[in-house]
Amino acid sequence: MSLVARPLAGPGCPGTALNVVEREGWTITHDEVGNAYVFPPDHRVIAAFLPERNDFAAAEALWVIRAYGDLNDVLWEATFTEETPTEFIAAFLADLTKSEPLDPAREDEETPVPTAIT
Repeated sequence: MSLVARPLAGPGCPGTALNVVEREGWTITHDEVGNAYVFPPDHRVIAAFLPERNDFAAAEALWVIRAYGDLNDVLWEATFTEETPTEFIAAFLADLTKSEPLDPAREDEETPVPTAIT
């Protein structure tokens, strides 16, 4: 029996991650220096692949994924460096494209609305 070596996950090709969201109907745009930005139809999330640094993110971030609220305020942000395997970023983006809740057991729970203390 012979064994075939399987390479470990590595930085890889950005297309591995970008194709995941493109198949789900997200739009891919590029700027003039080669950075790529992807948006879902509702534009509530942006995923940016930034091989050419700009003001969108810190210098060490190669990937930036942000979710926005109703007033275009940033709800959360995830950043990944060039050492992050592309397969990990693809899996992260694949979860964002799912229409079902991330935790189905909590689907029916209501989030309590904070009340002002008087």
